[in-house]
Amino acid sequence: MKKISLVVASLLCALCIVPLFGCTSSINNKCAYEITCELIDGKTLVGSEKVTFFNGTENTVKELKFNLFPNAFRNGAKYSPISPQYISNAYPHGINFGSMEITEVRVEGDKVEFTIGGEDYNVLIVSLNREVFPDEKICVEIDFKTHLANVVARTGYNDSTINLANFYPILCAHNDDGFYECVYYANGDPFYSDVADYKVTLTTDSKYVVASSGQVVDCSEKENKRTCIYKQNSARSFAFVLSEKFKTITDSSTGVQINYYYYDDSTCDKSLEYAVKSIKLFEEKFGEYPYENYSVVQTEFVQGGMEFPALVMISDDLEEKAYGEVIVHETAHQWWQTTVGNNEIEYGFLDEGLAEYSVIIFYENYPEYGYSREYLVDSAYGTYKIFCTVYDKLYGNVDTSMLRSLGEYSSEYEYVNIAYIKGCIMFDTLRETVGEDKFYKGLKRYYSDFTFKNATPYDFAGVFERLGADTNGFFDSFYKGKVIL
Repeated sequence: MKKISLVVASLLCALCIVPLFGCTSSINNKCAYEITCELIDGKTLVGSEKVTFFNGTENTVKELKFNLFPNAFRNGAKYSPISPQYISNAYPHGINFGSMEITEVRVEGDKVEFTIGGEDYNVLIVSLNREVFPDEKICVEIDFKTHLANVVARTGYNDSTINLANFYPILCAHNDDGFYECVYYANGDPFYSDVADYKVTLTTDSKYVVASSGQVVDCSEKENKRTCIYKQNSARSFAFVLSEKFKTITDSSTGVQINYYYYDDSTCDKSLEYAVKSIKLFEEKFGEYPYENYSVVQTEFVQGGMEFPALVMISDDLEEKAYGEVIVHETAHQWWQTTVGNNEIEYGFLDEGLAEYSVIIFYENYPEYGYSREYLVDSAYGTYKIFCTVYDKLYGNVDTSMLRSLGEYSSEYEYVNIAYIKGCIMFDTLRETVGEDKFYKGLKRYYSDFTFKNATPYDFAGVFERLGADTNGFFDSFYKGKVIL
């Protein structure tokens, strides 16, 4: 997610839901989702999903856990999904609430009991009717209702758009240690997921234009309702944005169908150009873009932008100078988070710092925009030093360690300066340390080695060690906050 701009900072931060039966075959032993849902009155999603879980670990599994992200917006939630400084902008019509209701769960066709648990009533726990051994699959069907809040956020309905991210029960990321339950902190992006194959059927009023993570494979209309089927393989999540106001322009010159959805952009061609140039450059510098489609979507969003597989949200409230930069940042996330994933709750700097540094790479390679690498790096240093001075005066010291959970940051201001700004500085310092050739070779190796996997900060460091760079001490000093900048 984009919360601060280096450029700005430098300038001074009821369709009948048909029951689904049988298991879905997934490619390369990934999990798979089949989701069927209808948007009712622009405020409620009535849906059913069939999830084919593949146990890729060495342990047996006796229960499945799903993140219920819409419950973060319910009345009485332990954690607010919106940072305090954004509350008034996020709820322009007054604070209201949303939630997710689970109505029934079936395992291999049989109705089963389930519980809602987690730290903040945010996790669906499904007891299985058998053990799932390594390399085995099991099918779970979940009927749900998602009640949208009137909130300018990832999930909610607004005056101009309806944002549908995290609208369905999402499998918790899973490894040999079990399932990781995500807490919806207001700071950063509180997500961690594995890739899966998606087939999503969405029914809406025909008046809406729909931007989607996936590719449309079929559409039909009946009685002012439109039903479309979308597919996307190897995606960490699936998202939509709907609007009656959308206009669309498209560019396929890169070999990727890049769609720009907008309703208030007098320089729409230039906005699309940022996305086109980003895809072209990042393919050259990092590796091939993983999907056939990419949607850049102007929407009501309380922060700068937000990334999802093959779709990014860009706030309609950005100043013109920041708008293009946010498109670049969110496009970079298609490499750093969408393809190479990481636990954004535990070390969000890994993808945010790389995405922010990718913005510098972009401007460095397109000098016509008027920003040099030196200028942007100096701006990052200046912003970071101001943060350190402020926190030292406020608290008597400043914690610059990077290996922290989102819940350990005192504010979004602190998180942004550590994850984005210090992360950006770290990657530029790495480039200076190992040299141009090894730096870009390392980024390409990191991308290819961890495509559709989840990486850790030490996985990233290991890539450069294997290339012959003695960087363990370098990364350790940044990660643990020992480096002096």
